[in-house]
Amino acid sequence: MAFVKRIEFGNYTLKFGNEEVLLDHFDNIVFPSFLEMKYKRVLKDKGDYFFLDTKLVILNDDDKDPIVGVSGRIVKNTMLHREQIFSGGGLVDDEKELETAPSSSFLLILNNHRLMFCREMSGAPTLQNFQSTSDCFLKLSHKDYINRIHDESKIAKEKDDKLKIITKVSIRTKISRPYLRITPLADKQDLNSFVNRFKHIDHLSIKLLPTNREEIDNDDFWSDFGHRRDLLNSKSTRVDFSNPKEGLDSEAVLTQARSATNLGNSEINLKGQDNQGGTLKGTNEDFSLTVDLEDLPKNPALAAIIKFREFRHLVNTGIISLPVVAVEATDKVIEIYNRLKNGL
Repeated sequence: MAFVKRIEFGNYTLKFGNEEVLLDHFDNIVFPSFLEMKYKRVLKDKGDYFFLDTKLVILNDDDKDPIVGVSGRIVKNTMLHREQIFSGGGLVDDEKELETAPSSSFLLILNNHRLMFCREMSGAPTLQNFQSTSDCFLKLSHKDYINRIHDESKIAKEKDDKLKIITKVSIRTKISRPYLRITPLADKQDLNSFVNRFKHIDHLSIKLLPTNREEIDNDDFWSDFGHRRDLLNSKSTRVDFSNPKEGLDSEAVLTQARSATNLGNSEINLKGQDNQGGTLKGTNEDFSLTVDLEDLPKNPALAAIIKFREFRHLVNTGIISLPVVAVEATDKVIEIYNRLKNGL
């Protein structure tokens, strides 16, 4: 059976401490973490992960409201091992190794931090592999940036003895370590179907996650929780609903889950029983949004155009909701766009 390419959608939430987000350190930390083969994540007996064919792409060529993204591939370079084969009616020892490097392509839209991810072949890196690898490279890039500032201050000190060397501790105090989380966007239809599989819902847990300095425009209930999280300087806010004896109202569960997952900044956990009395559990991954594609260009930059087209279609039809983007984020994207247009 031929491998079916499928676009997965997620919210790429990147924080540097409590105040700074992705675009605040895009030039010095974030984009360098994506550079082709700059870093390599080595997992013993599992292979190496690295980025390839990475570039900035203009998705909407509008001077007043441009849309810019990062496109590329994540590659898993590994060895396939076999110990025996079936031949002549029986099993025969036949040890061999085969080098393989399956890949997945991605597009990260800088304006709204939405991620489109597509496994290009069987055995390709998963969205979870992408999150772990990107998080690893962000931390390495953060470390390199701190070292660079420190080294530059030492050079400046050699030229001017009156200057003080900037310590790494003081730099880390100002620029916190990056924290990345990718939350799958929910498919409203799949969410509805999944909730309907429950005969009895015992427990619903909703965890509001950090945002990329976006305004939460869920209903008043979740907006209030979001404001409380920010007020208390908390990384997340969790609320639990439970009624194991009588069960939660399924329509109310669906309404609250839809509201909480609308902008891809919530983690949902459901637990209960199905029609056969068996235990049924579910998280965001059980009703994540995907789109099947017949084909996708091998060139990641060209594939990014197709991904973005699918993304816009889902936005226009109301399947994907977009957050209100902060003015400073829009200004930063325009700055990146102008540099691209001028070849800088």
